[in-house]
Amino acid sequence: MTWTKAIVLVGVPTLLVGVAHINSLPFAYTIRSWWLLRSLVERAKKLNLEPEDLFTVVCQNQKCTWDDIDYNQHMNNSTYNKKLDFSRIHLLYVIVPKIMMEPNHHIFAHNAGVFTLFKREIPPLQPYTIQTRVWTWNEKWLFLQHRFIIEETGKEPIVCCIATSKIVFKKTSGKTVSPKEVFELCGHMIDDPAIETKRSLNWDKAKHLLSVHHDWDSKL
Repeated sequence: MTWTKAIVLVGVPTLLVGVAHINSLPFAYTIRSWWLLRSLVERAKKLNLEPEDLFTVVCQNQKCTWDDIDYNQHMNNSTYNKKLDFSRIHLLYVIVPKIMMEPNHHIFAHNAGVFTLFKREIPPLQPYTIQTRVWTWNEKWLFLQHRFIIEETGKEPIVCCIATSKIVFKKTSGKTVSPKEVFELCGHMIDDPAIETKRSLNWDKAKHLLSVHHDWDSKL
């Protein structure tokens, strides 16, 4: 066997496996995050760090690649949370760009948990969209709502998964900063009655999620 044949026999299968699992290759996650951040930072600068509407919906177009699936031949449950990292980054840079880009505020957003409900599987190679928006907040927590949907021409979107992220804002000292303070710092008019009505209505639903945390304080 010549060296050329050996390289082909080893190199081609290796290349195919690498392409099929491109999202799992070393540094792939970091590169994707950097690429997304780069585009969001450029966009925010063009808008002079002016935020979009507080309840705006951002979308991430994705595809269920081979390294996203499990032995059940659909997108693995753990993959949903990994994809949500990009959606959270996207939304925060759109609605609170000053906090995300001006280091003098010393405020950072931390993900404190994700509640996930699966409704329908996402099959291999299926394109899908992740929709993310602000859902509601109280004096400590900001809740983001996510939907994984499959869109088909001429039909209603199919909702495959609904998830809720619980975000907390912290100073470098460890002090919690309320979402309201963050929103006001970024230029949102939180005293608008329409905003408060929507926040309050959604909070009546979201507050029950906090009781799940307290259940863990009791013994099994």
